Amino acid sequence: MRKLALTITAVAAFGLSLPACKKDEPFVIKVGNEKITENDLNDKLSATSADFQKFAATPIGRKHFVDLVVQQSVVIEAAKKAGIEKQAEFKKALEDFKNEQQKQLADYKDGLLMNIYLKEIKASDNEIQNYYNENKSTFEKPIAYTVRHILVSDKETAQNAYKRLKNGAKFEQVAKEVSKDTTAQNGGLLGPVKQGVLVPEFEAVALKLKNNEMSEIIETRYGFHIILKVSEQKLSPISVDKAKENIKRILEKDKFDTWFNKEKENLDVEVNYEVPSSESEQQK
Repeated sequence: MRKLALTITAVAAFGLSLPACKKDEPFVIKVGNEKITENDLNDKLSATSADFQKFAATPIGRKHFVDLVVQQSVVIEAAKKAGIEKQAEFKKALEDFKNEQQKQLADYKDGLLMNIYLKEIKASDNEIQNYYNENKSTFEKPIAYTVRHILVSDKETAQNAYKRLKNGAKFEQVAKEVSKDTTAQNGGLLGPVKQGVLVPEFEAVALKLKNNEMSEIIETRYGFHIILKVSEQKLSPISVDKAKENIKRILEKDKFDTWFNKEKENLDVEVNYEVPSSESEQQK
């Protein structure tokens, strides 16, 4: 009995649907009215691992593979005769699988549409070279800087935090208490960050600060920030070849942002952030 259980487990793990045999093709296996050709076997084998395919190319492996398919076919035919297809458990599992497949197909289709369309938004070699030339000082004398920062979503919270800092509160402690950024647990510590990586509004202020100097409240698309400069260091010059991929990302992101904002306006996009998510409803 144990041997039978192990065999059935192996067959189930191996299982793939058995394709219908074409009338003119000679069959390798026949179980009842079900016929399996060499092409059918090859299709099934292609879905297995590379190691198993190598094993199946040997005489012993070939026999083992064919025996597995025979076992699978016998179990399937027996299950059909037993009326498993009419059972509620079978029907529900099959319906769930179909629904999941449809969802995966829809997601794949959307992803494919985006990937193919966004290939058109790319930076040319000339644009990359022009960007390098226009920002030559950034690449010939690059720097990296380290800051602590506090990020909050509204100006009132930012003002309260700023007032506390001005009254002598430690920056690290305030960051831990109010910042919404992932750096909050480390007291808002961010860096070293290479010049040109962070959003321009943030970076422009950070670079102008002296070490241990704190900024006023600034706003970016992420929210409201307060920045404390920690340090700044000079880096080795970067050639256009080394900078190419980074420049390409910057230019293509700028192109995408410009296109996206225009398209969003054309499509009259509206978002209601006040509608609670199902997760927040469950937490109540």
